[in-house]
Amino acid sequence: MLSQRESKIEDFAYDYLSSYYRKQYLVSDLYVGKQEQTKHGQEVNGLFSLKKNDGAFFAATLSTSHSNKLAALLNNYKKKGLSKLRYITAVVVLAGTAALGYLSGHWALLWIMPLLAAVTGFIIHTLLEVRSLNKELEKAVDAVKKQPANERWLGISISSMSFRNNSLADKLLQICQQKGVGLITVGKRAKVVLLQEPRTSICRKGDYLSHYAAEVRIRKSLTDAFMKVA
Repeated sequence: MLSQRESKIEDFAYDYLSSYYRKQYLVSDLYVGKQEQTKHGQEVNGLFSLKKNDGAFFAATLSTSHSNKLAALLNNYKKKGLSKLRYITAVVVLAGTAALGYLSGHWALLWIMPLLAAVTGFIIHTLLEVRSLNKELEKAVDAVKKQPANERWLGISISSMSFRNNSLADKLLQICQQKGVGLITVGKRAKVVLLQEPRTSICRKGDYLSHYAAEVRIRKSLTDAFMKVA
């Protein structure tokens, strides 16, 4: 039995999503693959495929490879917020501008400009740091978004407490919602938490199984199971 410290999204997400799709589409047969390759060499951590009652094939992917990095970003922001380097930037700008004012002998540069420059430097550093963090989140979600599937999931090993009163976690949820990516987490209690459901997309040509190297094998296994039920 896993201890609370060892709870990983990889150990719980597959069972959770398998149950999720069986209930959603009322099917018993579901193909679940791990580390599946696309025909273009892209790898997805998890692939869930089924044949719907109308005969159409459905595919969903799970991405867990970004779990550690995203969890570290969110946990660090929850505990510490933005870095203290912003204050160092402000002090350096203040000292530099004050020194310039002293050497020039101009009273405005000596008393007013250093304060304005320090505040401006602090704000700019803050905005750039927030932008950098948001870019990291968006980069991870974009990688999931590019996976060929009707629905795409991002899984993170992190406590749900890390999402409370955490503006960076709110931003991640916002990005997932905008891009139609589902988000699930698992924390120390080994319970999967559904934070965001994915938006279903339709393949423009055929279905998304045609993108995978194991297409023929997956289709055969699902079709054979479908015919037995029918």
